[in-house]
Amino acid sequence: MRNNAREVSCYLTIEEAARFKRAAATTKMSLSRYLRQCLLDYERLVGGADECASVATLALAKTEQRLEQSIETHGKRITALNHRLQVLFAMLDRLAFISLVHLPEVPQELRDGALASGTRLYNNWRHAVMELTEIGTEASSMTAAPEQEPNDQPSHQENENGLSSNSIHAAG
Repeated sequence: MRNNAREVSCYLTIEEAARFKRAAATTKMSLSRYLRQCLLDYERLVGGADECASVATLALAKTEQRLEQSIETHGKRITALNHRLQVLFAMLDRLAFISLVHLPEVPQELRDGALASGTRLYNNWRHAVMELTEIGTEASSMTAAPEQEPNDQPSHQENENGLSSNSIHAAG
C-alpha cells in the first residue's frame, strides 16, 4: 500500500464483483486500481470539474441506455415475428398436405397436360403475389410474366367481383 493512500471497503453483490473483476481484467488493471479509476471518473462527472465533459458524458450514457432499450424492444419484436412466421410455415405445410390428400391422382395419360397447366397456373400465381407485395428482387423464376393460353389469350381472367381468379377459373 502506498504511504499516502487509505484503504476503503465496500460491499458488492456476487454479480457486481464478478462484473468488475472481468472489466478490470479486460483493461489489464488490478481490481482496486480499476475501482479507483471508476470512482475518480464518476467524481469528475458529477463533481463538475469539467462541466462540458460531464454533460457530454452524461448525454452519451443516456443515449447508450436508450439504444440498449431500443435493441431490447426490437429483439422482442423480432422474436415475436419469428414465432408468427413459424406458425405461418406450419399452416402452409398443413395446407399443402391437406390439398395433396384431397386431390385425385392424375391418370398417366393426362399427366403431361396437367403438369403444363399446373406450371402455368403456378407461375401466374407467383406473378400475382409479386405484384401484390411489390417485391422485384426475387429470383428470375418469380419475375416471369403470366403465361399465355395456347390460343394467345392471357390466362388472367376476372370473376364477377373483378378479382383475378386464374386457379378458380381453371378449376371451374
